[in-house]
Amino acid sequence: MQTTRSPETDRLRKLEVVLKKAQVPYTILSHNRTIHSAAEGAAQGIGALANMAPTFILHTENGFLAAIICGDTRISYKKIKRALGLKNLCLASPDEVKQITGAEIGYVSLINRELSTIVDTRIIEKETIFGGCGIPEHTLQINPMDLIRLTQAFVFDFTEPKE
Repeated sequence: MQTTRSPETDRLRKLEVVLKKAQVPYTILSHNRTIHSAAEGAAQGIGALANMAPTFILHTENGFLAAIICGDTRISYKKIKRALGLKNLCLASPDEVKQITGAEIGYVSLINRELSTIVDTRIIEKETIFGGCGIPEHTLQINPMDLIRLTQAFVFDFTEPKE
């Protein structure tokens, strides 16, 4: 009897291969329901809001990029435009996010090797962060410096505190 794997199972397996090959410590947490936001993750007791690390897919005139921030901050488009010399910048649409990452908004993986990645400087202050795995009902726990190395991210200040 042959079993078929779902696209989600394949994404999780590929993520684990990347993490193991890089020899970084990580944990993949399983949940009984999908966590759709940093606030929801903190409310579920995964970690502090500041340690939740949502990944946003941004649409620029040069293509798409992944932006990773702390859960207690918000993206400053002005800072990103200035730092990267961009004129046009907005959030990717839900359809674009699904097409590019294979994931729905709310559980986009922290690691999207096919995309350029930017990480806000506040992330590196954390010992561990929690973010998407690219599949529902799972969260990746990883050291931010390992994440930056894996994604070859450009790290700079591009957020502001949530009000």
